[in-house]
Amino acid sequence: MRVTFVSNIFPPTVGGPATHIYHLARTLYDRGHEVRAVVCPDDPEGLVQTPFPIKRVSWATPVIWRYLLVFWYTWRAARRSDVVYINGIELPSTLAALLAGRPRVLKVVGDWAWESSIRRELTRDGIEAFQEARHPLRVRAFRALQRAYSRLATTVIVPSSYVGQLVKGWGISESKIRVVQNALTETPLIEHTRDEAKRELGLNGPVVCTVARLYAWKRVDDLVAMVPAFAKGATLVVVGDGPEQKFLEQCARDLGVTDRVRFVGRVAHEDVPRYLRAADVFVLNTEYEGLSHTLIETRTIGTPIVTTDIGGNREILTNEKNALLVPFGDSESFVAAVNRVLNNPAFGERLSGAASTNLEHFVWDRLVDETMQILLKLTRRTGYPTA
Repeated sequence: MRVTFVSNIFPPTVGGPATHIYHLARTLYDRGHEVRAVVCPDDPEGLVQTPFPIKRVSWATPVIWRYLLVFWYTWRAARRSDVVYINGIELPSTLAALLAGRPRVLKVVGDWAWESSIRRELTRDGIEAFQEARHPLRVRAFRALQRAYSRLATTVIVPSSYVGQLVKGWGISESKIRVVQNALTETPLIEHTRDEAKRELGLNGPVVCTVARLYAWKRVDDLVAMVPAFAKGATLVVVGDGPEQKFLEQCARDLGVTDRVRFVGRVAHEDVPRYLRAADVFVLNTEYEGLSHTLIETRTIGTPIVTTDIGGNREILTNEKNALLVPFGDSESFVAAVNRVLNNPAFGERLSGAASTNLEHFVWDRLVDETMQILLKLTRRTGYPTA
């Protein structure tokens, strides 16, 4: 089979989405399929070498020219492909694949219109309220654009049933939506004890850790505000960077907790498990989550989890069984859940022990096999030859 991948994120950019799309393309290539890629992050130093052809368009390119280049490169690649897998830069790549007459598989992990509106401070609504609210013209334009390219997709792949319901609400037929839950590209191998990991990272005492891209909806500002109430003088370790970082650092200064909050910034993907292992509690105080790679990774490492009772979290965690799930926005209950684990390590071990079982579903080969079934079904239905 011949597949073109289009993505707005790709190595050397770090993070779960970049890692996911690279490994999916590489795995299909290793299985004998013909792969091409059109991606936006440039790689001027040549840090990433792929065995398949790849076209890069720099984010520094003016947006109109960038979209035209993505359209052109995707159209050329699509003409020599059986199917186009779209993981970003949706509008030009969808139109290019449509013009080439190839089926379009759209990967949707969230609500782009909502995220764009939040980043531009055009709305304060949560993701669910956003679906039904009245919006200004610019937000309505974002939503119309998202509906348009989603409706042009032949199939929409989502990581959770929760995201699938969001997509259905955009007017997309349920028959076009396929759930393929996330998986880890490899199982982290951690040989250190928690204390050894802390020493290696220069951490002391109880540690509460969060790993996230620092966007507003991750609500790390609320975590910083909770720090004075954390038991045993626990330190909050924030792994990740993003547009909110300077604001969050100022929050810590304003609250006088700089001695108890450590901003690590961006770290290599392979180094994240060390921080997860060092943590006495892993927390994710997110307002929205499709299906978190980090929560799956934390389960494999065996660190107790406290997170919000929202979205895809409910599909991989069960409150009081393998994690503590707290209503979003209830800071008092969130602090109480964190302190319950900090003050009772045996209870935390029981949660993490349960979380580290029944993880066979989250292996990489399962995700690839399910994705391949979707791609093969599409190419056979449309009559394009497959290798």
